[in-house]
Amino acid sequence: MLGLRFPDENGLTPVSLHFSVVRDTAVTLPVILVIVWVFLMIAATSNGVNLTDGLDGLATGTSVMTFAAYILIGVWEFGQGCAVNPGPKCYDVRDPLDIAIVAAALMGACFGFLWWNASPAQIFMGDTGSLALGGALAGLAITSRTQGLLALLGGLFVIITLSVILQVGYFKLTGGKRIFRMAPLQHHFELIGWGEVTIVIRFWIIAGLCVASGLGLYYGAWVST
Repeated sequence: MLGLRFPDENGLTPVSLHFSVVRDTAVTLPVILVIVWVFLMIAATSNGVNLTDGLDGLATGTSVMTFAAYILIGVWEFGQGCAVNPGPKCYDVRDPLDIAIVAAALMGACFGFLWWNASPAQIFMGDTGSLALGGALAGLAITSRTQGLLALLGGLFVIITLSVILQVGYFKLTGGKRIFRMAPLQHHFELIGWGEVTIVIRFWIIAGLCVASGLGLYYGAWVST
């Protein structure tokens, strides 16, 4: 509710009533649906990061790349904001530079944590850290008007979450059969003989490709506007 209040001098609030993909769309939601949608986004993203936090450095390294994307998005939206650079392509986003600063702080915290969390880990994130990182990512997506884009920027989180949903659903439908040897997906590869570091690095590559694809889509949408 607070995100829908306290407009700035341009009438912009931190949370928009519009559904967004790479920017606000023409789809306007009732206030109650916006609140429900925000809760669902935070819950889904938090659990996605939490499920990814199963191998040393995996969730932390993936979060670093996703937060880096939001630094670029925040800086870009500031430079192309309607208050700074009005025009048909400008962004109506409340305080985009603050979004970039928050993303940079979170990325820096993850970098420092990753030094000790890389294999063999000396410290562990646990539910407290992973759920908080997921909530922060959802918050950045909501305030930067890139709600749909988060599914691509955080593509690895989506893949791992889907592996759990598919495993559980298939298990119940077939009376005990499994798609993967174990879910979440990273543990399936452990059981087929991949080393932990190999899995983490290869999953980081996938995460990096998702982030690059998301940023490419974001910029492409701006060019084509």
